[in-house]
Amino acid sequence: MSPVSGYPAVVSVQSRECSPALLERLSGATLFPERPVGAAIVSVVARGGGALFTVTAPGLLDADEQVDYFLRLLPDEDDGRVKPAKDRVVVGGLADRSSRWLSDKLLDEDSAEAAALRARIAEFVERERAAGARVWLSAFEPSENLEQLAARLGVDTDQAEARFIPLGTKAEGRRLLDAAGVPVAEGSEECRTLEDLAEGVAALAERGHRDFVLKLSSTEYGAGMGNALLRLDGPLDRAGVLAALPTAALVDPKLTWDQFAEAIGRSGAIAEEMLADADLRSPSFQGTIVGDEVVAVSTHDQVLGGGQTYVGSSFPADAAYRAAVMDLGVRVGKQLVERGVRRGDYGVDFLAVPDATGWRLVGCELNLRSTGTKHGFVMATSLLDVLPDADGRLMVDGVERVYEASDGISDPRLVGLRPRQLIAALRESPLHYDHRTKTGVVLHLLSALYEYGKFGAVCIAPDRSAADRMMRELLELVVTVEKA
Repeated sequence: MSPVSGYPAVVSVQSRECSPALLERLSGATLFPERPVGAAIVSVVARGGGALFTVTAPGLLDADEQVDYFLRLLPDEDDGRVKPAKDRVVVGGLADRSSRWLSDKLLDEDSAEAAALRARIAEFVERERAAGARVWLSAFEPSENLEQLAARLGVDTDQAEARFIPLGTKAEGRRLLDAAGVPVAEGSEECRTLEDLAEGVAALAERGHRDFVLKLSSTEYGAGMGNALLRLDGPLDRAGVLAALPTAALVDPKLTWDQFAEAIGRSGAIAEEMLADADLRSPSFQGTIVGDEVVAVSTHDQVLGGGQTYVGSSFPADAAYRAAVMDLGVRVGKQLVERGVRRGDYGVDFLAVPDATGWRLVGCELNLRSTGTKHGFVMATSLLDVLPDADGRLMVDGVERVYEASDGISDPRLVGLRPRQLIAALRESPLHYDHRTKTGVVLHLLSALYEYGKFGAVCIAPDRSAADRMMRELLELVVTVEKA
């Protein structure tokens, strides 16, 4: 079927522009830009009837099999929609396996391979534009590199302008949350020296705090990997705190204290009281800005590892605090609009602390970008063909759907397993997503299987316990798959 006028045509370059050194240390991090590929294929092409040019570096492993897998998640015909041909999905891969940003790899003027890929992208844009498409460049976060590429192509990006990147720092995020009326943990101002950080911690200690999270402020550090945990047991004055700082436990196990200390001058750092409770939860809000309008997109309960690091998520956030999370998240978006932001995704992370009245929400940080929850949400809503209702739930023919999502399903036994082998095993399993029941498991981040023994999945179910069970059974299944 020929696409109708005004169909979407998307150039997807999901460059995560954090510290290249961090990307080098995280297992499989160079493959993170691959996470949204399946969701984009389903939403833009299979559901939207459009065209997609997705860029990865390195390229997708078993690319043809992966594209076919995602296209076949929806039936051949659904409400008059005819299944699109594979040629509506263009996978542009670069051989560069370094930890450089994906945008740096693509815009490398010294690389003939990158130049050829840029030419292919330009041809795609001109062809689709001439056919009547609405063309844009989809990014993960604000990016000077991708703004330059978009300008060359004559298209817009879907994220905030790069000049707003400083709004996403830990320190500026605290100020913005406070301006929006979101309670925040007690914390220090942004510090640029160890001496200033020690003074900030000492001031918090005077108010009775003994446990702290030290956070590198720059947007270079995502998923909590720029955090350190400090417990004070000795002297609480500035000198005593300064002596205690090197005892902080770094969340990134491959980062030394000397490296963390050196980064403070470049990145800035803040100290916050460490909120701890056996029942502590971490709900998050995802929103988007379109002109002057703030749209509440989704809520999740995040699964956190040590030091408040993101591991996975459950949709939607618990009903006990979901409405409050949505209200506070929208308030933050309005503050971004007041500061001039007119487009793009943003996320707000909270800590939910149980108290006598139920739950007390504390703003944790602002992310002026897409978040790790987005690709799972786009996949689920595109497959189900429904968006959240006013209560933040996904209702399909009057019946709720929830999901569990993870990017970090891993086991050493998976090393050497190819994506096509896992796809084939899942297709033969009752866990495979079924468009008739609108439940089941959908895979992503499959290229990380072979080398790193890890992958991602979204488990869509009628309730959370069923989604949890699917996730457990998926791991039981995958470790039994024979490698070719």
